[in-house]
Amino acid sequence: MQKNSKLLTILFLLSAISCTNQKSDLYDYANFVNPMVGTNWHGHTFPGATIPFGMVQLSPDTRTETWDGCSGYHYSDNSILGFSHTHFSGTGGGGGGDIMFMPIVGKIQLNEGDTANTLSGYRSVFLHEDEHAEPGYYSVKLLDNNLLVELTTTARTGMHKYTFPEKSGANIILDLTHGISDKVDSLYLEIINETEIVGFRKTYGSLAGEHKLFFVARFSKPFKKYGILADGDTTNNVKKIGAKDLQAYFSFDTDDKQPIMLKVALSRVSIEGARKNMEAEIPAWDFENIREDARRGWNKELSRIEIKTANISQKRTFYTALYHSFIHPDIAMDIDGQYLSGDHKVYKADGFDNYTTFSLWDTFRALHPLYTIIQQKRTTQFIRSFLERYDHWGNLPMMEFSGNERFAMIGYHSLPVIADAYAKGLRDYDVNKALAAMKKLADGNRDGKKDYLKLGFIPYDKYSQSVSRTLEYSYDDWCVTRLAADMSDSDFHLYNQRGQFYRNLFDVQTGFMRPRGSDGLWLDSFDPMMASNHVTEGNAYQYSLFVPQDIEGLIEIMGGSDKFKKWLDVCFTTETDTTKMYLADVTGRIGQYAQGNEPSHHMAYLYNYVGQTWKTQEKIRQILETLYTDKPDGLSGNEDAGQMSAWYVLSSMGFYSVTSGMDYYVIGSPLFDEAVIHLENGNQFAIKAENNGKGKPYIQSAKLNGKKYSKSYLKHEDIMKGGELVFTMGTEPNKEWATDLKYRPYSDKYKSAAVPRILFDDITFLDSMEIRMELEEKDVLIRYTIDGSEPDDSSVVYTHPVMLTKTSQVRAKAWQKGMYPGYTISMDFSKISLWPGLKISGLKPGLKYEYKEAYALKFSDTDKHPELKSGVMPKFTIEEAGDKEVFSYSFEGYLKVPESGVYTIYSESNDGSLLYIDDKLLVDNDMHHKVQERFMKVGLAAGFHKIKLEYFQMGGGKALRVSWKLQNMKKQEVPARALFHLR
Repeated sequence: MQKNSKLLTILFLLSAISCTNQKSDLYDYANFVNPMVGTNWHGHTFPGATIPFGMVQLSPDTRTETWDGCSGYHYSDNSILGFSHTHFSGTGGGGGGDIMFMPIVGKIQLNEGDTANTLSGYRSVFLHEDEHAEPGYYSVKLLDNNLLVELTTTARTGMHKYTFPEKSGANIILDLTHGISDKVDSLYLEIINETEIVGFRKTYGSLAGEHKLFFVARFSKPFKKYGILADGDTTNNVKKIGAKDLQAYFSFDTDDKQPIMLKVALSRVSIEGARKNMEAEIPAWDFENIREDARRGWNKELSRIEIKTANISQKRTFYTALYHSFIHPDIAMDIDGQYLSGDHKVYKADGFDNYTTFSLWDTFRALHPLYTIIQQKRTTQFIRSFLERYDHWGNLPMMEFSGNERFAMIGYHSLPVIADAYAKGLRDYDVNKALAAMKKLADGNRDGKKDYLKLGFIPYDKYSQSVSRTLEYSYDDWCVTRLAADMSDSDFHLYNQRGQFYRNLFDVQTGFMRPRGSDGLWLDSFDPMMASNHVTEGNAYQYSLFVPQDIEGLIEIMGGSDKFKKWLDVCFTTETDTTKMYLADVTGRIGQYAQGNEPSHHMAYLYNYVGQTWKTQEKIRQILETLYTDKPDGLSGNEDAGQMSAWYVLSSMGFYSVTSGMDYYVIGSPLFDEAVIHLENGNQFAIKAENNGKGKPYIQSAKLNGKKYSKSYLKHEDIMKGGELVFTMGTEPNKEWATDLKYRPYSDKYKSAAVPRILFDDITFLDSMEIRMELEEKDVLIRYTIDGSEPDDSSVVYTHPVMLTKTSQVRAKAWQKGMYPGYTISMDFSKISLWPGLKISGLKPGLKYEYKEAYALKFSDTDKHPELKSGVMPKFTIEEAGDKEVFSYSFEGYLKVPESGVYTIYSESNDGSLLYIDDKLLVDNDMHHKVQERFMKVGLAAGFHKIKLEYFQMGGGKALRVSWKLQNMKKQEVPARALFHLR
């Protein structure tokens, strides 16, 4: 192990410093980037080589599973598995790790080995002191093999440089099975000649989805022999092979003391596409030239913002954050313009660059608003990529990774990205198509949307994350109005009305957004500190303020400015009960505020809306100085594809986009003496902070282009014009600066009458049903219909309870003086008859079942796959699948109903399920999702009824439970004694 160690150490040190002397520190911004930031704690970043927005992320993998292994690397690990070409930066789900190579010395081993004994496989021990990471370059010394690995990239091609010990018996391992959190569908390897190999890797189950990646790899010198291990069998002298488990080795002579280099090009289209990418981007073997080009590319992007500060640690934190802001989205087309679209067909880009990796639940908040300032041309390309999905996949993206829509989070947040760009004048795309696409996505069917459109909120008893979904849907709907205001008056009013739906979940008594049921009543057991399935990755403190489209309206319903100030104070000072808030995502806490997760990111800026600007300044400076550093654990939560870092970039300059879709930014507390933004239009905008420094977070005064500036917000157009914003800072708050109402950030003044509530005991009845209507607001008129027609000013005015004696659709709408008419809500009430029971003989206990193993996003995806097993089970259960992660069941038989009545039938599943009674779909709980319960009511006569349940599981957690309840009786799992099959 010690042979030539001294020589390798010298090579390592030379490689680490060779690029740092290219330019002075003034221009070599890459000198202030530490790609190790976020690789420790829960940051989930990777340290390897990539270029801005590049397809290739060539980085070491130290693990492939666990939550903190989402990027393939964690700083706490001490051994490296190899070097793969695709990684996600900071995501909360794992993916990538494609096409992994690993150089080794001596004995050939095609298994990875284990961390306790690295010599048992090809993995190797390493030390962090032997690592060097910089933009576009990574190197490490592998101690088990005493060799130096260096990595660099272009957009679509990675380049490796391996310096082996002399006369070492050099080998390079290729493990195509290796991947991060994924499952292999198929692998392919072909030996073209002694210097070139090609193949593909097709996988599923990770954040990348169903993913096929082609590659071409070339060695700088011929290998003298090779071997392949396919599905556990050794095969020699085979040129082409496909398998589900595939490793290979390539052996080289190193007597000439020259490093062995490797070029690996990627394509989602074809092997030929990968070959074209390589020949265009790295035609030669000049590793240092590629490394220098990568660094120049990074310096070009990083130079978009120039900061001045004597605090070198904060300077490194800033430029590292800017670096992380430019990793995703990534280019998703070959050098010839060909790309694979969401419909899995190949197209050629016409007049745009196609991108992917849109982690939009995270990045609509800060990353994309940052791009509207410093990446305007790319913002247009991103939106054109969105519209490409609309053209070929049928919808705008929501959470897209590696070209696949993953439906990973709630909301539909491509809408705020488009709305924000449009509001700021970025319109170099088909705006009419954009509006049509936004409407389609906003109106599309997704969890809770039908109830949302009927009731004005999502009921907690039918859908998980009901509070968060309602609030995010409402904001996203409002985003449509940004374009509709110029193009469609009817759409402008409709989506503005839906933008007011947040009001339907605000509970005046508790002062929080609170879950409501389908009966209109509040959830009884409500604790705002408790993390629950009613809220996405947080609690009611963190979500009650998510009304970015109407902060003024939120302040109003919370009781006005004084009460809102107190609410914020309580939020930032109430310590967390860790028995109630146990989520790994909710980190970086200040009271109930959690910087480590996105729902909190705008909250500290809300003091500006009620005239307490100094509190925003105080909180923002606290977050900047205590929750970000330039160390590996320098992020307080997941990087989330650039969002965490973009928050820092904007906030450290002194402002933040509270509302994507409005054309201004809310002012916070500038961290640096000066930040100069170099704009694409040729102008520059400078933010200066005089008398700044630690302990001086408070703005005393401000001037914009030499004139007194008293607003606590900054217009986008003022930045684009170029100029200078100068703050004078101090140790004590100036409680007069920007506090008057006219100087505060503002919301649109759209006001419509409130949404009435329809109160009832049940939505189904056998004889008759009484319903009631109410509104908390005074001087509001409710008009209604019971025949499904739209209420107008001639409809019946509600004055007393209404008795229904037949199936009816009740629609109600409010009118209030000085406002637009309210949104029409509707409820369907069904007078039902009992479904007759069957008289049937020869039944036996249990249900018939069929079992398959197939990757699916919905149950019908399993139709084309063969049945692997069938038989009889006593009840609905998936226990027999054991530790399998991808499978499906179809159960069929008869349900014995003990007495006639109205039954509620529940299906709780992870992932999807479909439940049928008497050949009719009753409970639709299909699609890929976490554990969630759906139910439906049906009248069943005593006797036997056909029952069928279809279920699939595609990885991660799994669950299945079928329950029932007769009217006022207790809910219980359907017992085995009630389930039968016909022989």
